[in-house]
Amino acid sequence: MSVYRSIADQVHKYIDIYDKVIIDIIDTWEFQRLRRIIQLGGVSVSYPSATHSRFMHSLGTHHVANRIGQFLNKKHPDIFTEDEIKQVSLTALIHDIGHGPFSHMFEDTTKMLCKNYENSNCTNKYGIFLRHENISEQIVLDDESEIAVILEKEGYNRKQIGNLIQGKSVDDKPFKNQIINSQLDADALDYLMRDSVSTGVSFGMYNLERLFDMMELTKDGTITIREKGVQSVEQVFLALYMQFSRVYFHKTVRCYEYMLKLFISQLIQKIDEGKNIASLPFLKDFTDKPNWKTLMTLTDDVIYTQLHYSVAKEQNDDFIKKLANEILRRNLFKSIPLTEDMAAKVLENSDKINFIVRKHGYPTISWDIDQFGSRYYTPYEETNRNAIMIKMKEGHLKQLSEVSDVIASLTKPKYNNLLIFPAPCRNEIKKLVSEI
Repeated sequence: MSVYRSIADQVHKYIDIYDKVIIDIIDTWEFQRLRRIIQLGGVSVSYPSATHSRFMHSLGTHHVANRIGQFLNKKHPDIFTEDEIKQVSLTALIHDIGHGPFSHMFEDTTKMLCKNYENSNCTNKYGIFLRHENISEQIVLDDESEIAVILEKEGYNRKQIGNLIQGKSVDDKPFKNQIINSQLDADALDYLMRDSVSTGVSFGMYNLERLFDMMELTKDGTITIREKGVQSVEQVFLALYMQFSRVYFHKTVRCYEYMLKLFISQLIQKIDEGKNIASLPFLKDFTDKPNWKTLMTLTDDVIYTQLHYSVAKEQNDDFIKKLANEILRRNLFKSIPLTEDMAAKVLENSDKINFIVRKHGYPTISWDIDQFGSRYYTPYEETNRNAIMIKMKEGHLKQLSEVSDVIASLTKPKYNNLLIFPAPCRNEIKKLVSEI
């Protein structure tokens, strides 16, 4: 298979493109937009170099999926064909085209909007944006998208690609889903390395080639890892643990993202209610007709422009103006970590916190308990996602967490509770929490 084009990359050195159709898709409007969607939401507020885009991550995911396909095709040409390599690597390329501004943060914004918004139709109107995969599938299936036109012209089964993006089974060949949507998929194998390089930490650097070489297929098309490759898999999950605990769940990042989510959700709500607020036309278009087409006009730079516009022009909503100003000046909200019991007690005393935030000129929606869970490996019996199976030297299969004590220690769910509130309220809320 000859290389059609090579793209220089800081993670993989070179990303080889083997098919012109991949270049055609990269050149579409929907894919080029990913240049203006940051990969890590608000992480750059604490890790300033973490400004890489979904565009490069998508190219990297395509590269990893293609490499897995090539390795497995070489070992099992009767199971994993070259046509299937093309289908899987192409799906990996476009798996993220449905992301809203600031990537996963926009999904959380939708949740916040429907939580704070009393309009009972909110979930019906915006619910599809709770998962970016829904939008990616829409783009693939809509005849009017540039990507759909190319896929149709090249004879790809768009329904199958949409199903793969959504994590649904295709052709009774498990390896397709494992590469696109599993606990050891091409997406994670790229973003852990890419995020590690871009944030300046070293957790995510592991030997991908060694991991690929340890992969094999069973007769039914399930990817397994040879027993001597367990350590390579452990490195991936240790990287996952460290990246989440040190980077993605950083308290300053959570506060910054909370403010951005609050700002965007308040804008959408007020526009939806017909309030006279200063807003860019793209946001008005989105609230009028929330679909994949209007989402395509919303990128990180549009939201940053809206922040400046709100500071300069907003005259009817003091909170939106104040929030935009604090975000731009990095005058961030503060936080207090809570145990489960403390979180329950805080909620019981919500009236007291409401009083404090109102006293300092903020509405009651400006504080909340940010609850987020983590589980770094999920055993097979508790999930629909494929477990990682290890092929033992004797030939039988065992689940990863049964073979590795390291992985077994990462199967227990952990729940985090972070009380987030405006900075001027810090002393009073801290005193209140210590007394309850």
